Amino acid sequence: MRPVVALAAFLFLLVCQPCAGSAQTAEEQTRLAWAEQRGQMLFEIDRAAWVTTDDLAARIADLRSSGIRGWTVERDGQGYVVVYYTGEGAARVALYRGRVENNAVVSGEVFPEGSRPPLTPAQRRIADARDLVPRLGRQPCTPASFNVAVIPPEAPGAAIDVYALTPQVENDVFPFGGHFRATVSPSGEIVAQRAFTNSCLNMSRRGHDQSITAALGVTHLLDPIPTEIHVFLSIWAQLPVFVGTRSPFRLWEVDGRHIRLVPTPPDSPPPT
Repeated sequence: MRPVVALAAFLFLLVCQPCAGSAQTAEEQTRLAWAEQRGQMLFEIDRAAWVTTDDLAARIADLRSSGIRGWTVERDGQGYVVVYYTGEGAARVALYRGRVENNAVVSGEVFPEGSRPPLTPAQRRIADARDLVPRLGRQPCTPASFNVAVIPPEAPGAAIDVYALTPQVENDVFPFGGHFRATVSPSGEIVAQRAFTNSCLNMSRRGHDQSITAALGVTHLLDPIPTEIHVFLSIWAQLPVFVGTRSPFRLWEVDGRHIRLVPTPPDSPPPT
């Protein structure tokens, strides 16, 4: 990704409504629908970990000495259940369990030592997948450790996707680079991984006068369409993100969990 001027995206949007954009193929439509759903889930899982961390910190005075090794997030009806665990391997047990609905904690419980339930098989798989992130050999784009989000498997024997996400370290500045995805097989092996950018790009949603910008704009050269990371970042920044792709050049608007193709002139120059 490289920055483009957000105003140019809006000019395209305003003056090119009659112009014909490059049509989406049936395969692209399927992939876009998947990116919308996955980006939304990725944000919800990341936010569930965030808000339960705050709830846990309010319940345990000294988190550093609590022995927490990680956490799992699982879908539960219309919400998520987050478990923070201690121990390693088969000895991992739940220290805290919280339920999140609409991005807020609705209940939380700390288990006293000696009464901590062991992780379920599904939670152990998620915990094992988290532990593989250092093997990716990747580095975040801010001076902080990765936020790790694990997508729960759709079935007991399904693969697991693990996301290593560059965390935000400055208010209103969002890292558009330094996000990675790995796929972990049921046997616990990394079978695929990818980066979503070739370089780091931290973008502010505030202009020179410190006002909130109307949108953010990037070019994306690794895929012909926007990805789940663009959806995640649009939801996170609470701004539309205009994404320019090439071969052929197309301009997309990612607004929250929705992606749409913006009509552009047929001779529009490709991103560079």
